[in-house]
Amino acid sequence: MRFSRFSKMTSVAVLLAAPALAFACCPGGGQGVPMAKAGLGESQPAALDLSSDPAWQVYAFERDGVSYYQVNDLTGQVNLIVASLDSAFWTLPAGKTAARVSLPSTPLALPNNARRSVVFRGPDFSLVVYGEGRNAVWSVERTAGTR
Repeated sequence: MRFSRFSKMTSVAVLLAAPALAFACCPGGGQGVPMAKAGLGESQPAALDLSSDPAWQVYAFERDGVSYYQVNDLTGQVNLIVASLDSAFWTLPAGKTAARVSLPSTPLALPNNARRSVVFRGPDFSLVVYGEGRNAVWSVERTAGTR
Protein backbone atom coordinates (compact mmCIF):
# COMPACT_ATOMS: atom_id res chain seq x y z
CA MET A 1 0.00 0.00 0.00
CA ARG A 2 1.36 3.42 -0.93
CA PHE A 3 0.74 6.63 0.99
CA SER A 4 0.92 10.07 -0.54
CA ARG A 5 3.54 12.52 0.60
CA PHE A 6 0.76 14.78 1.95
CA SER A 7 -0.70 12.02 4.17
CA LYS A 8 2.76 11.18 5.53
CA MET A 9 3.49 14.84 6.34
CA THR A 10 0.06 15.29 7.94
CA SER A 11 0.59 12.21 10.12
CA VAL A 12 3.99 13.44 11.27
CA ALA A 13 2.60 16.92 12.04
CA VAL A 14 -0.25 15.45 14.12
CA LEU A 15 2.10 13.20 16.08
CA LEU A 16 4.49 16.07 16.79
CA ALA A 17 1.67 18.39 17.86
CA ALA A 18 -0.09 15.85 20.12
CA PRO A 19 2.02 16.51 23.27
CA ALA A 20 1.58 20.28 22.88
CA LEU A 21 -2.17 19.90 22.36
CA ALA A 22 -2.50 17.68 25.42
CA PHE A 23 -0.68 20.23 27.56
CA ALA A 24 -2.69 23.15 26.13
CA CYS A 25 -6.01 21.43 26.78
CA CYS A 26 -5.46 20.77 30.43
CA PRO A 27 -3.87 23.64 32.34
CA GLY A 28 -5.31 22.28 35.58
CA GLY A 29 -1.99 20.81 36.62
CA GLY A 30 -2.11 18.08 33.99
CA GLN A 31 -4.96 16.42 35.87
CA GLY A 32 -6.80 15.66 32.64
CA VAL A 33 -9.65 18.12 33.19
CA PRO A 34 -9.89 20.65 30.32
CA MET A 35 -10.18 24.07 31.95
CA ALA A 36 -11.22 27.30 30.26
CA LYS A 37 -9.60 30.66 31.03
CA ALA A 38 -12.73 32.83 30.57
CA GLY A 39 -16.53 32.63 30.62
CA LEU A 40 -17.25 31.89 34.29
CA GLY A 41 -20.87 32.77 35.11
CA GLU A 42 -22.11 32.67 31.52
CA SER A 43 -25.12 30.55 30.61
CA GLN A 44 -23.31 29.01 27.65
CA PRO A 45 -19.57 29.49 28.17
CA ALA A 46 -17.10 28.55 25.45
CA ALA A 47 -15.94 25.56 27.50
CA LEU A 48 -16.34 21.80 27.34
CA ASP A 49 -19.31 20.30 29.21
CA LEU A 50 -17.73 17.84 31.68
CA SER A 51 -20.95 16.57 33.26
CA SER A 52 -21.48 12.86 33.75
CA ASP A 53 -25.23 13.43 34.32
CA PRO A 54 -27.29 14.41 31.26
CA ALA A 55 -29.54 16.64 33.42
CA TRP A 56 -26.68 19.05 34.18
CA GLN A 57 -23.83 20.91 32.51
CA VAL A 58 -20.48 21.31 34.30
CA TYR A 59 -17.77 23.67 33.10
CA ALA A 60 -14.26 23.98 34.55
CA PHE A 61 -12.26 27.20 34.66
CA GLU A 62 -8.82 28.11 35.98
CA ARG A 63 -7.29 31.46 36.83
CA ASP A 64 -4.30 32.32 39.00
CA GLY A 65 -4.09 28.79 40.38
CA VAL A 66 -7.75 28.67 41.49
CA SER A 67 -10.07 26.13 39.85
CA TYR A 68 -13.78 26.91 39.41
CA TYR A 69 -16.51 24.39 38.59
CA GLN A 70 -19.77 25.88 37.33
CA VAL A 71 -22.98 23.82 37.25
CA ASN A 72 -25.78 24.91 34.91
CA ASP A 73 -29.18 23.34 34.37
CA LEU A 74 -30.26 22.45 30.86
CA THR A 75 -31.82 25.90 30.33
CA GLY A 76 -28.38 27.47 30.89
CA GLN A 77 -29.14 28.86 34.35
CA VAL A 78 -26.13 28.88 36.68
CA ASN A 79 -27.00 26.82 39.77
CA LEU A 80 -23.72 26.89 41.65
CA ILE A 81 -20.01 27.53 41.35
CA VAL A 82 -17.52 25.65 43.49
CA ALA A 83 -13.96 26.95 43.73
CA SER A 84 -10.90 25.05 44.89
CA LEU A 85 -7.30 25.78 45.70
CA ASP A 86 -5.08 22.96 46.90
CA SER A 87 -7.36 21.02 49.25
CA ALA A 88 -9.73 23.89 50.16
CA PHE A 89 -13.21 24.24 48.62
CA TRP A 90 -15.72 27.09 48.79
CA THR A 91 -18.78 28.28 46.87
CA LEU A 92 -19.38 31.54 45.06
CA PRO A 93 -22.62 33.54 45.28
CA ALA A 94 -23.81 32.62 41.79
CA GLY A 95 -27.17 31.84 40.28
CA LYS A 96 -30.67 33.08 41.03
CA THR A 97 -31.07 31.02 44.20
CA ALA A 98 -28.50 29.96 46.75
CA ALA A 99 -27.75 26.27 46.35
CA ARG A 100 -27.19 24.21 49.48
CA VAL A 101 -23.66 22.81 49.21
CA SER A 102 -21.96 20.38 51.56
CA LEU A 103 -18.20 20.99 51.58
CA PRO A 104 -15.51 18.84 53.22
CA SER A 105 -14.84 21.66 55.71
CA THR A 106 -18.55 22.38 56.37
CA PRO A 107 -20.62 19.25 55.79
CA LEU A 108 -24.42 19.49 55.62
CA ALA A 109 -26.93 16.80 56.49
CA LEU A 110 -27.94 14.96 53.34
CA PRO A 111 -31.63 14.29 52.66
CA ASN A 112 -32.77 10.83 53.81
CA ASN A 113 -33.39 8.32 51.02
CA ALA A 114 -32.58 10.95 48.38
CA ARG A 115 -31.54 9.92 44.90
CA ARG A 116 -27.74 10.33 44.53
CA SER A 117 -26.33 11.43 41.20
CA VAL A 118 -22.65 12.00 40.43
CA VAL A 119 -22.66 15.10 38.23
CA PHE A 120 -18.89 15.53 37.89
CA ARG A 121 -15.99 13.25 38.71
CA GLY A 122 -12.55 14.85 38.80
CA PRO A 123 -9.18 13.46 39.84
CA ASP A 124 -9.44 14.82 43.41
CA PHE A 125 -13.17 15.12 44.08
CA SER A 126 -16.67 14.44 42.79
CA LEU A 127 -19.61 16.81 42.68
CA VAL A 128 -22.76 14.93 43.70
CA VAL A 129 -26.38 16.05 44.00
CA TYR A 130 -28.70 14.40 46.51
CA GLY A 131 -32.40 14.82 45.80
CA GLU A 132 -34.12 17.24 43.46
CA GLY A 133 -35.59 20.72 43.45
CA ARG A 134 -35.52 22.93 46.53
CA ASN A 135 -34.59 20.06 48.83
CA ALA A 136 -31.52 19.07 46.81
CA VAL A 137 -28.15 19.24 48.48
CA TRP A 138 -24.97 19.40 46.44
CA SER A 139 -21.91 17.73 47.90
CA VAL A 140 -18.19 18.04 47.20
CA GLU A 141 -16.86 14.59 47.97
CA ARG A 142 -13.12 13.95 47.99
CA THR A 143 -11.78 11.02 46.03
CA ALA A 144 -10.44 8.24 48.22
CA GLY A 145 -6.83 8.89 49.12
CA THR A 146 -7.04 12.72 48.97
CA ARG A 147 -7.01 14.99 51.97
